Amino acid sequence: MFEKLIVKFISQTANLEDLTRLMKYLEDKKNLETFKSYIKTNYYSVYAMQNIDRKDILDVLQKRISEEKNKISRRKAHMRIFKYAAILTVFFGLGYYYNSLQNSNKTEFIIPDDDDIVLTTSDGKNIILKEEYDEVQVESKITLKKNSGQLNYNKISKINYQNNKPVIHTIKVPHGKKFKILLSDGTLVHLNSGSKFNYPVSFDEHKPREVFLQGEAYFDVAERINQIFTVNTKTVNVEVYGTEFNFKNYPEDSFSEVVLVDGSIGLYSKFNQGITRLKPGTKGSFDNTDYTISQEKINTSIYTSWIDGVIVFRNESFDNIISKLERIYNVEIINNGQQGLNETFNAKININEEDINVVLSYFNKIHNIKYQTFNNKIIIN
Repeated sequence: MFEKLIVKFISQTANLEDLTRLMKYLEDKKNLETFKSYIKTNYYSVYAMQNIDRKDILDVLQKRISEEKNKISRRKAHMRIFKYAAILTVFFGLGYYYNSLQNSNKTEFIIPDDDDIVLTTSDGKNIILKEEYDEVQVESKITLKKNSGQLNYNKISKINYQNNKPVIHTIKVPHGKKFKILLSDGTLVHLNSGSKFNYPVSFDEHKPREVFLQGEAYFDVAERINQIFTVNTKTVNVEVYGTEFNFKNYPEDSFSEVVLVDGSIGLYSKFNQGITRLKPGTKGSFDNTDYTISQEKINTSIYTSWIDGVIVFRNESFDNIISKLERIYNVEIINNGQQGLNETFNAKININEEDINVVLSYFNKIHNIKYQTFNNKIIIN
């Protein structure tokens, strides 16, 4: 029980009761030493607590307890305000709130958690896309079908405008999850973990089809003669007529890369003149530091197998692997002992069958990389 309380304290998930019990435990000198030893052993790179004394620890605990009490007081105050507001709402006969509650089994307009897949509508409402929903009301007159982790816009029959502007939606996919969107033109988009995607509810047939990507996505673009499909980012864009390709553009990476599976695409950027054309089986890379575009022949399955739950590492640096594992499994990896490794690694992971501990045990067995786990935090020593 004592160690569980320590874990909750460090991860900042302890409630008021937990903090009070931990304070009681720390009255015992032996427990205090255990507490300090545990933190030094497991979190010395994160928590600089080697030289703290008992008073420092108790001061931190007391501060946490005060913060928790204040949170509880604020929640109670908010609940009182909410209660009176609800009474006034009913009194004046406003039916909107009641109708929203009635439809809450389809749509939730709330502040999302970090691990929620969230759709943001044109008026700024957040809708959590829960797995059990089979349809989602996204605008006042638009309800979309949802099945098997896919949201379908292809049944929308007309162009939707608001204040003479297209209605734009945004999907955020957190680390550790994937999602699919069938756009109004029939284009299927597979979004990888840690991605953000902006797109119109419906494309105007008389204008180019444009979307915006931050992260990674696999596109199966519906062909439309004389109507270009463009994927835009802050640095590089992809121009498409009808094809299948993978586009990776994470903000923390120093490059963006496009892998062409089928068809023909062109890469261009405001930093360069002209368009770089790619052929099937080719990877085009855009360097975000010197703004150059290069291309090479590759095995496309290595870069696209993630849509089937398989991740392939080929001659990857350890730092790159850590970055990918954090996104795939929604964990934080603190690398204390393997910085600057010149060695590259090869591995293949089935993320539907192998959790992060299985993957790390492989690196431990083959490459003798030591690690410790704590909830969703992993420390490599």
